[in-house]
Amino acid sequence: MMLRLEEACEENVEEMCLLLDELFAIEQDFAGIRDVEKQRKGLKLILHHPDRGRLLLLKREDRVVGMVNLVFVFSTVEGGSVIQLEDFIVAGDERGKGSGRFFMEQIVEYAKSHGFLRISLLADSGNARALAFYEAAGYQYSNMKCLRLSLS
Repeated sequence: MMLRLEEACEENVEEMCLLLDELFAIEQDFAGIRDVEKQRKGLKLILHHPDRGRLLLLKREDRVVGMVNLVFVFSTVEGGSVIQLEDFIVAGDERGKGSGRFFMEQIVEYAKSHGFLRISLLADSGNARALAFYEAAGYQYSNMKCLRLSLS
């Protein structure tokens, strides 16, 4: 059963919402927050604005076993387009099988082949397993600290 990368479409929204539930249950900042309507709305916005980002799926056969949200931004430091990697999740029953590593390698290839100059991501500081995964994939810690201001 081979893994493959595929761009998401509207028919995948419900499967992605299930994966987001799994992700948000892990992340301390989002624990207990479950608003499927907001998830659907956000996913559809991304799907309808491919110039601003892409939703990629990891599939095993016809089953969605992972997803990622690639947000496209411009960097003055890099002098070009970069990716902010968000919502990276591999289904729990798929972890430990090399699926996440395969998925990340495919994301990096996607970024390179589309001319992006950097990938940045935020990870839950309490999720040691995720941090070790990102470090093993070559991500390095930044001196920058994430701050946010909620406007809703």
